[in-house]
Amino acid sequence: MSDSNFEKTFLVVDIEGMRLSDSVMNYKPKHRNEKRVMNNVIQAMKSGMKNFRIPAMDPSFEDDGETIIYCAGRKPAVGKSPLWWYENALKFMPEKNSCLCNELDDDVVLLVMCIKSFVKIGYTVAEAWQAVCVNSKGIGHFADSVNAKKDFEPTGSRRLGDMYDLGNTGKIIKVNLGLKLELRGGNYKNYGRITPLASAIKINDFSEDYNRSVGRIKLDV
Repeated sequence: MSDSNFEKTFLVVDIEGMRLSDSVMNYKPKHRNEKRVMNNVIQAMKSGMKNFRIPAMDPSFEDDGETIIYCAGRKPAVGKSPLWWYENALKFMPEKNSCLCNELDDDVVLLVMCIKSFVKIGYTVAEAWQAVCVNSKGIGHFADSVNAKKDFEPTGSRRLGDMYDLGNTGKIIKVNLGLKLELRGGNYKNYGRITPLASAIKINDFSEDYNRSVGRIKLDV
């Protein structure tokens, strides 16, 4: 992958540039998802979290059905277990310390790459927070979204702000309390008002194949 393609595919999440005085941080959260995202982002800022990269779109597979790639126009890389994602995220780009996002990383992504990005394109601060944390049907591919397909959309669909593939698939992340995993957001069969991007469900069976979810991988800058 060329340097320019790498930069376009793996976006920098600028947590180092966030300030408590930013307009998105002056929002008064009401919903439990909003409160969790706000608290985790404040924790990340206070702990000195460094910038990191995330893919702009969902992963897909090479024709072997095993090799993770990021390429528009393909079926999302569904059908693997959470444990498979945990292990293979580490192998994806070890020179960049690739791994699954944890719960703080993912909430930083939701605020910096979604909420803050949506405000830049015209959403009010309140609208952006609520779209990510309360009802996401208008910002991604859910069963109650406009032009819902009742099936997966190809990777690289429905760009909004800096990101593609909001909704469409659930996102598997890790939780930094031993080996614990969590499912964030919903897929095309879920309703955006029930499983918004910030929704979180504990994963109990690590070995079960998840047919409508993919791993959310992060990289060092």
